Amino acid sequence: MTLSSRWKILNKELGKWRDTLAKARDNHRSGENLISEMIQAQMWFGAIGQGKKTFNHHECWEV
Repeated sequence: MTLSSRWKILNKELGKWRDTLAKARDNHRSGENLISEMIQAQMWFGAIGQGKKTFNHHECWEV
């Protein structure tokens, strides 16, 4: 039961991260690299959470 509940939360966070990362990649500017895209995605992810959150599940995203 606990794992199911945690998965719902994690899945929602991963979905938000996927969307913000895609948005950052679509907004790619000349001279930017992957780090710049990640920083921009983190800012947008924080904006979705009213600036209170950052994406902390990079190890899950890699899998």
